[in-house]
Amino acid sequence: MFRVKRSQIFLYLLPMLLTIAVINLTPIIYTIYLSLTNNTLFNNEYNFAGLNSYTYWFSVANGDLIYVLGITLLYVAVCIALFLIIGLATALALNNQKVKGLPFWRVVLLVPWATPYAITSLIWKFLFNYDFGPLNQIGRVFFGPKFGIPWLTDPTWAFIAVVMVNVWLSYPFFTVVILGALQSVPAELGEAANVDGANAWQRFRAVTLPLLIPAITPATILSAITTFQMFGVVYLITQGGPITSADKPGATSFVMVYIYNKVLGQNAGNIHYAQIAAFAILVFIVLGSVTFLTRTLGSSSKEAMA
Repeated sequence: MFRVKRSQIFLYLLPMLLTIAVINLTPIIYTIYLSLTNNTLFNNEYNFAGLNSYTYWFSVANGDLIYVLGITLLYVAVCIALFLIIGLATALALNNQKVKGLPFWRVVLLVPWATPYAITSLIWKFLFNYDFGPLNQIGRVFFGPKFGIPWLTDPTWAFIAVVMVNVWLSYPFFTVVILGALQSVPAELGEAANVDGANAWQRFRAVTLPLLIPAITPATILSAITTFQMFGVVYLITQGGPITSADKPGATSFVMVYIYNKVLGQNAGNIHYAQIAAFAILVFIVLGSVTFLTRTLGSSSKEAMA
């Protein structure tokens, strides 16, 4: 039998590994280096500045970081919960053979996911318009001419609005993932549980759900990272507003929107690259920690069920 030494395998893989290391690690290493300097747009002779850029974000004078991370994590948590609930509900419905026109509904399901987010965001922005938006116009038909929800001018409603749009755009991904997992569940398991006297909820909780978790976990992690980095949808609808105080960012100034406004806003005249790099590293740490925690909890759940 032909055998290949591990050293030979490593030599074959070495070019690929070096390429991946250069492409992936070089920007990260340079960003870390940049965050430890005092580099700005017009500061060509920048020097090593230690952790000054990091302490800037945690300083009392700049309390934006905690606020921005807080509303971003809240946004992620709400969106992921709704992704799971709506995605699971639609997947269960599309997996039910009693539903008529399943091929049609499965195609319709992909429309929000397939439509470019910029077009969808602008359509939703029109729907949210206080004076002319169809949502308020329909409300006035039923509740009188004074009815109107300040979708884009009230902090709470603006937050709800961007959550609604993100859920509309993203829940089909969860539906497709969960539907695929549902179709891989052996029918014999449900039939055996039915023979044992389990009702529909007990069959779902004890048989179906544990088999869905391996598919749901990676989808949840990927969606959490994507939602945390959300920029285009939120910026097109609210630009990070509404702003209720000059001392803090707007109600929808999530991480990427905030840093964009920071770069092209108050610091547009002299962009502080070191502070931006430090912020990027902090975001990287947060995302890495959340991913690691989610994976750890997922592994613990699998061991507990085993």
